[in-house]
Formats: sequence, structure tokens, C-alpha cells
Amino acid sequence: MPPILICHTDSIIVQGLEAFLSSIGKYQIYTANNYHDCLDSASFLQKLGKTFVVIVEGKILDSDKCSQLGKIDCAKLILCDCAPRTSKADRPANHNSLILALSCNSSYISLEHNDPHNLALAVQCAFVGSVFICPQVKKKLNQYVFQALLEQRQAVAKLAEVDRRILALAAQGHTHHTIGTMVNYSALNVGYRLKVIVQTLNLQTKQEAIALANSIGLNLSLTKQTFQVA
Repeated sequence: MPPILICHTDSIIVQGLEAFLSSIGKYQIYTANNYHDCLDSASFLQKLGKTFVVIVEGKILDSDKCSQLGKIDCAKLILCDCAPRTSKADRPANHNSLILALSCNSSYISLEHNDPHNLALAVQCAFVGSVFICPQVKKKLNQYVFQALLEQRQAVAKLAEVDRRILALAAQGHTHHTIGTMVNYSALNVGYRLKVIVQTLNLQTKQEAIALANSIGLNLSLTKQTFQVA
């Protein structure tokens, strides 16, 4: 029987998912209620050498954990969210989980829409190596992805010219010392400016700022000759 691993912190949801999956197919169901148990179970299933599906609660993952699960060759991820039992049924999809699913090429379903066909289709797609995004949240993709990217581009464009140069050079992999030489700053000042850039862009780390610069092509938009004039 094809294995399915369910990882969710809500035992009632786990029971519901397990019951539904058992009703639509002959699956071997495994469960976990935290990430570490999920990873251990996934590693065990990997040793069996068969493709398996991991249905995991979006809020317990971050990009590192999602990447870690994604490195398990036989695992096919489905991120899921659900509204708290006290909230309205039409509550919007979780922004972070949806973006996370998109970034790690995983399927995404929103259990709050209470459409069992979504789960069935997501599982079917996962076993054949396809990605499924439940239709109810597709209209959010423009808001969460394209609109967000436009706003990030605008925020970068508002940076001082020298800060854009510093960020672009950092995205190209240059050290603080090399950047300082190219823009006539000390290495210490370059580090300080990068911290300011991170704060200005409302990000948490320099790595996030570099990832943003790469995603919008800032690292390719300025020539070396441009950097030599600060």
C-alpha cells in the first residue's frame, strides 16, 4: 500500500485526515505531531525505497525544514493549513505557508475550505510527481507573489544609489573589504550599510536581502564600471 505520512499538531485534524484517506484508497497511514518525529518517520520511509506523501501542517515548517524534507528523494510534500475552529470558513489562506509551498515546489491545500476533493487530488498529484494548489487560493497568488515582488522592487529602487550598489555587490558574492574598495567605503562601513539596507527593506537578515537582490536581477543590473564611481 502507498505510504502517507501526516504531520499535524491537532489530533482531531489528524484523525479526520486519516479517516478520509482510508475511505478513498488503500494507503498505509503514518502520523507525527511534531517536525522531529515527522523527519524521523520520513527517513524511515525513505529506507523502504518507495515514493510516499507527506501531508504537513504549514505553520510547523520554515524554509530550512521544508528544504530538509525536500532532500528526501522519495518524499512528496503537501503543505496544508486550516482555520481555527472558532474562525469563519472563508478565512483566507495562510500567506507564509502558501509562499513556502511555492518556493519548495510543493503542493498546497487549505483545509478550511472543507473540500475533500482538494486533498484527494493533491495526493494523486503528489504520487505522480505533480504539484497541486487548491483552486480556492489561486486568486491569492497574484497578491502574495507578483504584487509582493513589485513592492519589493519599489523598495529597492528607493534605496540610495550607493546602497543599491553595495547590495548588488554583496549579491555577487563580494566581501565587505572588496565592496568597500569599489565604493570608497571601509569594510566596517559596508557592514553597517548592509544592516541599514536590511532594516529599510523590512527584512530580517543579510541573506534575505541578497536573495531579494538576486530575484529582481539587481546583481546583474549594474556594471563593474558603475561601481567604481561612488
